[in-house]
Amino acid sequence: MTAVDATKMLHGEDIAKLSKEKAVFILVDYNSDRTPSLDTGSPVPTSKLTGPNPSRDYNITSTPCWLVCDEFGNEYTRLKSLPDGKQLESKIEAIAPTRDIINKRMEKSLADGKKALEGKDNAAFLKAALKNFREGVIGLPAQEDTIRAYRSLLDDTRNEIDSILSDKPKDAEKRLRGLEKDFKSTELSKEIKDAIDIIKGR
Repeated sequence: MTAVDATKMLHGEDIAKLSKEKAVFILVDYNSDRTPSLDTGSPVPTSKLTGPNPSRDYNITSTPCWLVCDEFGNEYTRLKSLPDGKQLESKIEAIAPTRDIINKRMEKSLADGKKALEGKDNAAFLKAALKNFREGVIGLPAQEDTIRAYRSLLDDTRNEIDSILSDKPKDAEKRLRGLEKDFKSTELSKEIKDAIDIIKGR
């Protein structure tokens, strides 16, 4: 959609009131580029709104397309035509209860993950964390707590890898193989494989 089209559609007293009190309207230029973004190997969700290609990341296939999102850019409603001000206001007001449901769901997974961490079960924690990451949302309290716990575990594991490479214990490869299995779906996977190659003398 061009800026002119958006200007023609975004008008009226109700829309003006929403813009002043409850909503920010953001124009995202459409493009057909669907080249995959650089894969960092990290499963942690990132902002689609502030990324380099929102059209791709939100999977916009046609225009006009109106997305009702929260302040973090998490999408809750997708429309092919703009509803009137009252209808749009109801969709905006529906965000909070929906977000609460998602957050409570993630809180349960996070609780399971933290319990796993207490038992030194990295694989179980990662299973719970990845479940939350697949929600695809950012900014929600349970998600942010999950991300912090995930990154803390990765930092601790990197320190463990460094220690193994430094000390070269007899069970070094066995320990690294265990880490490789636990962290196969994370950005640590390649680092662990490289560490195994070092230990094996490649």
